[in-house]
Amino acid sequence: MGKDSNNSGIPVFGEVIKLLNRQEINTIAEELATDKYTKRLDSYQHLVIMLYSVLGQFNSLREVELGFLSSATRMNHFGLDYMVRRSTLSDANARRSPEFFSRVYAQLYDRYKGLLSDSRPVKGIEKPLFIVDSTTISLFSQVFRGVGKNPINGQKKGGIKAHTVIKADEDVPTFMNLTDAAESDHQILDKLELPSGSYVAFDMGYVDYETWQKFSDRDIFYVTREKKRSRRKVIETLAVCEQEKDWIVSDEIVELHWTRRWERPMTKEELRHRRGRRPKSGVVMVKEKRSGVHKCRRITKYKDNKDEGTITFITNDLESPASVICELYRRRWQIETLFKRLKQNFPLKYFLGDSRNAIQIQIWVSMIAWLLMSVIKKLTTRKWSLSGLMTAVRILLNSYTGLYNFLNAPEGQWLSIIHSRANDIENLCPNLPFPDVRGPNFECQRTIEAIRASIKD
Repeated sequence: MGKDSNNSGIPVFGEVIKLLNRQEINTIAEELATDKYTKRLDSYQHLVIMLYSVLGQFNSLREVELGFLSSATRMNHFGLDYMVRRSTLSDANARRSPEFFSRVYAQLYDRYKGLLSDSRPVKGIEKPLFIVDSTTISLFSQVFRGVGKNPINGQKKGGIKAHTVIKADEDVPTFMNLTDAAESDHQILDKLELPSGSYVAFDMGYVDYETWQKFSDRDIFYVTREKKRSRRKVIETLAVCEQEKDWIVSDEIVELHWTRRWERPMTKEELRHRRGRRPKSGVVMVKEKRSGVHKCRRITKYKDNKDEGTITFITNDLESPASVICELYRRRWQIETLFKRLKQNFPLKYFLGDSRNAIQIQIWVSMIAWLLMSVIKKLTTRKWSLSGLMTAVRILLNSYTGLYNFLNAPEGQWLSIIHSRANDIENLCPNLPFPDVRGPNFECQRTIEAIRASIKD
């Protein structure tokens, strides 16, 4: 039997990191000064090593070290010039800023977002739809502040929350912010930079009437669920069209009144005109209050099963049909499935460090790996699920099998072996009375036809 004719000359992991632009990554490292005081392990090599550990699903620094020791002859293909050690990688994870990896993700997203986009618009809406939600990753210690009460026996576990934004026509995050699990969801709304004229969908955890009014002022349309205890004033009742009367209960224009109170330290100018004693700390707090009214639309519809009751949506889109608004919120479930697949393919239960830096770096590298796998999926002609694709890459990580050739036709090599076996038996026994029966070392014609059909599909 001859050698593998599908040999690409470089290992599969080498083909994966070809999607990275080393020059642009080094530029980011220079801007952030992440290579300052670094002797050997620069930012790019750190990124490559962490990508290798994430794609290989290594759970400890020892496994990462053994993985590279077993790939010593492939180091030049990985862009590495020396063998990394556990202590060196541990120090890099503890010291290098996670901002470098977040900037690399943003750079890769800008580079490949045209390839990742898919044509799945909501019927009746031509504007982009963004989906906002958060997911929590449990930790074994309070490195990041967790939620809930302290247990009576044992130590309270920590947690890190990933506030995420995706576009409905893509399957990768466009924005992500990592905070303590105890951080409130609605505070992330102020950090979003959404284009004017776009839609954004989020759940009931993002109730902030003041920010919703800012969305209206910037011509950004939101869709969310209504909380049961929300205070509203109905100012107009809209007519429901005949096509929607079977499942739309009501369509109203309402006003939501909000009040915000907070404390801030007095400025130096205010302290000069203040009378009375100052506290020992020298900081005098002053209470402030701001209130306003937000005008929006309230749509109530039956659930899929009318016996289960109704569901109510809030939006500042006062013109689109109620069916379109309901469909916009239904698309929000897309981000829930994304979180589920991310946690299935990147089981972030074992981190390569117990510091805030190490945990954030590993999460950002997991996002970079997910983005690269999404790009590879788009570059292949065969339909793959991202879970199946990542499994294939993990198995072939150090193999010299051509990545794209294998992904386009996984049965190709086996089919060539069957053909060579069939040709051998025809040459040796041309007048075989039962050609479909080849014995234990040969495949029947049905198997060949089945493999051909699977390749065509």
